[in-house]
Amino acid sequence: FGALGLLWALVWAVLGQDKEQAACATDKSADACAEPGEENIPWMEILSCAPLWAVVVAHFCHDWGMYALLTWTPSYLNKALGYDLQGSSLLTVLPSVIAVISAGVAGTIADRLRGDGMALTQVRKLMQTIGYAVPALCLGSLGFIDASGADTTVPAFLPIALLCAGIAGSNFSLAGLYSSHADLNSRYAGLVNGISTTFGALAGVCSNTYAGNTLGETNSWAQAIFIPSVVCYFVGFAVYTSVYDATPCKWGEGAPQGNNK
Repeated sequence: FGALGLLWALVWAVLGQDKEQAACATDKSADACAEPGEENIPWMEILSCAPLWAVVVAHFCHDWGMYALLTWTPSYLNKALGYDLQGSSLLTVLPSVIAVISAGVAGTIADRLRGDGMALTQVRKLMQTIGYAVPALCLGSLGFIDASGADTTVPAFLPIALLCAGIAGSNFSLAGLYSSHADLNSRYAGLVNGISTTFGALAGVCSNTYAGNTLGETNSWAQAIFIPSVVCYFVGFAVYTSVYDATPCKWGEGAPQGNNK
């Protein structure tokens, strides 16, 4: 993955350019090639937008569970379930393969719903509800199994199936909150994504720190990963479904901001 990232960075460095530069290359008029002035970003309008903060909260809550799973799944498979990861390397890549497939399925379903006339806000909320509900159910079940310990006998494949289903369901968020940035304002979608992703990365730092410390103190996977993730999913679901609105915000256009509540 690191090598592919470096290769893509090289391609981007050679071929990537801003839209304004591309327009100037094809249109040599003075207007197309004029030096752009410094843009005044309407920070107050953006930061006072309630749907934006719904996306931020949803992003934080989703990434708490996602980063914990990405980091700790191999350790869970090895230490809690006793799998030899070198001899069972397929187990470490199977959740990711299923996640890629589910991402395509989520996008297809979202497009189909939009084509059938469902409102964009409702499509986003439905996809994000799935993106929370499925992993919450799966991780909650894993937490129950872990907390029950030897008192509960389960088939050997069940924890693996729950992990794969949880990660796959989580990817429905790609048609939910991860598509919400462009909904709010296409011009500032990159800025909104940057704000949201910052909080998502912060969730990753917090969740991994908490998981590591809690595992060291309690040796409980339920307390370290599964239960906190489920709680975050419920909080994210409540905030996103009650506050988010996909109606575009006219930031910086001097118009009343219906979403800035």
